[in-house]
Order: sequence, then structure tokens, then C-alpha cells
Amino acid sequence: MGTTPLGPGTVLAGRFVLEDLLDEDDAARLWRATDRVLARNVAVNVLPESDPRSAALLTAARTSALVSDPRLLRVLDAASAEGVVYVVNEWGAGVSLDRLLVDGTLEPRRAARVVREVAEAIATAHRNGVAHGRLLPENVMVTEAGSVKVIGFVVSSVLRGAPDFLHRRVTGGEPLDAFKADVVDLGALLYAALVGRWPGTEGSALPAAPDEHGRPLRPRQVRAGVPRPLDAICERVLHDDPDGHTPPLTSAHEVYAALSDFIGDTLPPGASPASTEGPATGAGAGAEPTTVLEQGPPGHAFDPEATQAGAPVFDDTAEHAPPVTPVPPPPRQPLAPPVLPPEPPGRPLFADEPRSTPDSTPAPPTVATGDPDPGEPVQGASKGPSQGPSQGPSQGPDRQPVSEPADPAWQDPAIPGRSWLRLAAGVAALVLVAVVAVVALGLVDGSGGGDTGGRPAASPAARASTGKPVPIAGVTDFDPEADPPRENPDLAPLAADGKTTTSWHTSTYFDPFPKLKSGVGLLVDLGKPARVGRVTVRLEDRPTTVQLLAAPGASAAPSSTDGLTKAASKAGAGTTAVLEPAKPLTTRWLVVWLTSLPRVTGGYRGTVSEISVRS
Repeated sequence: MGTTPLGPGTVLAGRFVLEDLLDEDDAARLWRATDRVLARNVAVNVLPESDPRSAALLTAARTSALVSDPRLLRVLDAASAEGVVYVVNEWGAGVSLDRLLVDGTLEPRRAARVVREVAEAIATAHRNGVAHGRLLPENVMVTEAGSVKVIGFVVSSVLRGAPDFLHRRVTGGEPLDAFKADVVDLGALLYAALVGRWPGTEGSALPAAPDEHGRPLRPRQVRAGVPRPLDAICERVLHDDPDGHTPPLTSAHEVYAALSDFIGDTLPPGASPASTEGPATGAGAGAEPTTVLEQGPPGHAFDPEATQAGAPVFDDTAEHAPPVTPVPPPPRQPLAPPVLPPEPPGRPLFADEPRSTPDSTPAPPTVATGDPDPGEPVQGASKGPSQGPSQGPSQGPDRQPVSEPADPAWQDPAIPGRSWLRLAAGVAALVLVAVVAVVALGLVDGSGGGDTGGRPAASPAARASTGKPVPIAGVTDFDPEADPPRENPDLAPLAADGKTTTSWHTSTYFDPFPKLKSGVGLLVDLGKPARVGRVTVRLEDRPTTVQLLAAPGASAAPSSTDGLTKAASKAGAGTTAVLEPAKPLTTRWLVVWLTSLPRVTGGYRGTVSEISVRS
């Protein structure tokens, strides 16, 4: 900043207090600041008035304000004061795409959804005659709720772009103007999300994509498992002559439409993919998009590398298949009621087929289990031409004959319906056995499972009945790794209100822990130091990994997991997790810490309905 003394605590426009220096590039600085009027975080770009870019920075700020889209962080203020030019933007909390890719590439459908969100925002900007100019992975942010935010709109290009505002690809070639660079970078964002390499314009910290004679290799040549439709979209965006058969994608709207076709939920033009948003150009300033970024159906783990075996996830032939015209079904005709044969009076519900003898004298049938040898006569089967093989129910492994009274009134072999009744009896018996097994397994799972050393496993209620109840003074949310550190604080007291019908739940995360954070949980205040021998946590979804952390000897409530003692843990818990410390401890504060959340619709979320503590 040269002669301009700016540092933490400096107040701009009597309102924005500079707090943390986030980035510095030449004379340009990016600060996290606090808006004293609205008590919120904001981002402030600062440049000396003497810098040649200062006038262009103010122009860029005014230009970006022309576009209203919930995915673009708004400009809140821009002015020149105290020897500097500054631009104030909304604050966005999340993880930039370049940092997200450090832990691995995104699943194909999620990659398509993230880039589609960016493409729609850029299409809105292009319709208003404004280009982003620096659409790098560092400027695409995914929030904890899964929404997408595009930062550095117009301003980043002025502060860190090429002096002539022409952009060059990392693989070489002719320079691009800002609008063409935006479209190329959309394809490059998809490419990077799929393979972790960057083929777009210069400036990203991601490793450059491998190329051949200045042409980036196709995603499928870099990493196995990339779906062919997404591979084709990258090729059509990054090259003006993709393959000679399909036209290139030359606009942000075309990229958005192609990704929508792949995802399969195309919306009318101008409509936002979020279910509660209106048209993109008419969304309220700063509205939070609520688009759900899918990771596949609940319980389904998509393996992007599974390209050699198993049913294909993506049907490549669908690209060239002719359109199918739906044929309406023929009108349904009313069905006549079935005609049932009369039942003889006094006939039992279940009966075996009688065995016919040469002298037509009824003989006691013998029913055997298993499949008889084809060369042996089948006992208990009728030899008449109109009778099929006997379908009598099995009588167990001992193959004991079953004797029945010779009552001609119900042993008539011509009576239909007898075989299916015996089959129904067998099926009913199997269903009964299955229900008993499921109930038994449910009891074991609800008790937390584990090795009982040959002793009968006690139920959660029986195990929780020992010891004296320890009253809970209060429960608050505990999310020290978030900014701000809040996780549905208004719901936290419901986790200890004595009702299992009310609950606290986490946010819905679109990546499993610990991709974004190591855990999240609840802080339990016992009011005063108390002896803790068992903590029972009621959960609503499974499986959840729960840890019990304690702060013995602490004089104040913990604000992070540093220094906390891991007292107990339960991996893959069902609806009840019983956490018993190896030895009783005395503490005032406990933390119920969720380190692995169950899969729910749209992502991962944990739910705690009740916490109880016993000594």
C-alpha cells in the first residue's frame, strides 16, 4: 500500500472495520471486514488511488452491480476515500473448488450440477452484457449447504487479469476476450471437477491439464470412469472442432442446457434450478439459492472408476438412439369377475392329494421333502392323467409320512385349489420365521450390538436404568469449525427436553465427514461438575458415528475440541447409542460429537432426538 497506512482496525467510510488480510497481490489487498451497521462480515478489495487500475476497479464495481443473480456476491459499496479505492462485497462462507478438489474429484452428477449453477449465473451476466473475466476454480465456492457462489465477478479480472484484458489458455493458443474466456473456463471447470486438472485460462493454482500439441487430452484419457456425455461436453466447449460430428458449445447458455440434459431435469428458460427461486434475473438481491447438489440416490455409492464390470451407469448408445415416440396404451376393458368352483361342505382348509391305488381304495398319503429322484415313483402324487405332481408342504428333514383319515368327502382328487392352499401355508410359515428374525435383529441393533461375551444382550432401556439420572442444565449447538460457528442453535434445546418426538439436526452436507469438517455436535451443560457413568443418545437415522468428549476440570465451556478428552465412542450406531466411559468421570461439560452422518435425501445429515445422562 505504499504510503497508505492500512491495517487491522482501520475503518473505511465510517462503517467497515478491516479485520483480517486474506490475500495480497502486488498493491491490491483483500480483507475480511466487519460492517458495524449490520454486524456482519464483508469482503473488501482495496487499491491505492495512485494505482493505474483504481479507475477501472470503480468501473468494474458499478458494472457488476448491473447483474442480479443469487449466485453472484453483490457489491455493497464502492468509493474512493483516505487515499484508497475500495469495493465492498457480500461475504461468502464455503470452500473454493480448487481446495475442494485437493481431497479428490467430484462425482460426475455433482460436478455437472456445480458447473451448471455457474453456467446459469454466467449466462445471466452475458445477457446483461457483462463478463466475469476470471472464472477460475478459486472463484467458485461451494457452501456448507451445497449452494454455489461465484466470487470476484468483474473485479477479479481488473485486479489480477491481463493488462490488455485478453486471456490465454494454460495449454497455449490464441488469446481470448472476456466473454469467450468465460465459456472456455466453464468447460474447464467441468474438466477440473472430473479429473483434477485445469485446461482453462491462466491464473489457477491447479495443475495444468496434459495436452498434445496444445490441445488438452480428453477427460476420459486422463482419468478412467468419466461418463461419455460429460467428456463430450468438455470437448465441445474447449475446442471449436470437437469431433467433426457435433457442433461446439459457444455460449454459457448452451453449456447450461447441455448439462441440464445430462442431469435430466431441464427447466424452462430463465427459471432457476432451485425449487423456491424465481427467474434468475428477478431473484432478490443476496437471496440464498437452495439448489440441492445430488450425490446419487440415498444408500447408493457411485464408483466413478467402475468402467470394466457391472451394468453401465451411463448408456453411451443413448446419444445416437432415435427418439422414441410414446404409444398410448389401449383403453382398459372391464374384467368379468372370476368364476370359482364350489367348495364341498365340510372340507378342511389344507389337505394332501390322496394316493390312488389300482383297486381305487384310498391309501394314507406319504409326503416327502426335497426333490425326488426322477426314476422313483413319487409317493403321495396322483397317477391319474389330469393330476400334476404333488405340491404338498414339506414335513421337515426327517421325511416322516403324514397319515390322514380316509374321508372321501375331502379326498376327492378332482377338487381344485388344494395345491395352492398348501403352498400358501408354507409361505406363511416362512414369513413368520422371517418376522421373528427381523424383530430379534432389531432388538440387537437397538441395543448397540457388540460382543456380549456369550451373555444375553441387554436392551438400551435395561442398561440405561442403572445409575442415577444426572439433570441437564442446558444444551447448545457445538460447531467450532464453521464460520460463523453455528449449527441450528434454535433446535439444540430440543435434544434434552424429555421428548423423543422433538429433535435437533445438523445441516445437510453434500460431502461425508471429514471432507469439510471433522465433526459437529452438541454441548451438554450439567450445571455443575457431576459424575458421569453413561450417556444415552437417541438418533433418528442410521448409521451415525458418535463420540463422547468431556472437559474434566474445565472452568469454562469449551469453544473447540482442543483439550477435550475422548471418553467413549460408537461407530455405526443405530437409533440408540449408549456411550459408557471406560471409567466414570467427573465433569460439568460434555460434547456429543458426530463424526460420521447417515445418508439422507440430498446428502448427509445427523439428528439427535434426546440425550440423557446417568451417574
